[in-house]
Amino acid sequence: MRAFISINIDDSTNEKISDIQNKVKDEVSAISKDFLKSISWTDKDKFHLTLFFIGEVIGDKLKEIDNCLINIGSSLNEIRFDFKCINAFPKLKYPRVLIIELLNKDKKVAELSERINEGMKNIGFVNDKLFHPHITLGRVKREHKINLTGLEKNIKSDLNFSVNGFCLMESKLKSTGAEYSVIKNYKI
Repeated sequence: MRAFISINIDDSTNEKISDIQNKVKDEVSAISKDFLKSISWTDKDKFHLTLFFIGEVIGDKLKEIDNCLINIGSSLNEIRFDFKCINAFPKLKYPRVLIIELLNKDKKVAELSERINEGMKNIGFVNDKLFHPHITLGRVKREHKINLTGLEKNIKSDLNFSVNGFCLMESKLKSTGAEYSVIKNYKI
């Protein structure tokens, strides 16, 4: 089974993110209609913040992961996010992944990420990426090279939302794209 740990987004917030994504599509289209076709856009029911990508989980490891995650979020309470900007990995000049960057002013999400990284490391899973709070809007197709410099200047938002939990997720790769399902929810 292919697994990851994420913060999932409620339906109301998904709608707001979808509205932002549509604004991004309009701006990309204004730059170039070909650029718009160069991006695989994330479906609104798949918006989430990945805290830790686990990968393949075999045998009893799922129980170890569950035991690791059970108390990790305790004492954090609610985590609040605010819109920061539209950006891309590695950058808008050579984007591979278009994102909404998020702010978490009290740094609770960074603390949650550190706790998860430490706990997962203790059971044999190492995260090779620094956590950067974001929601993926779309991915540039491999064979395409585009430049979206300046895109972020035209998109502002008052998006803000709070969460009080995180999830252990399963990802099934299909010809139509990844299909996500919740294995277990954890409260914070």
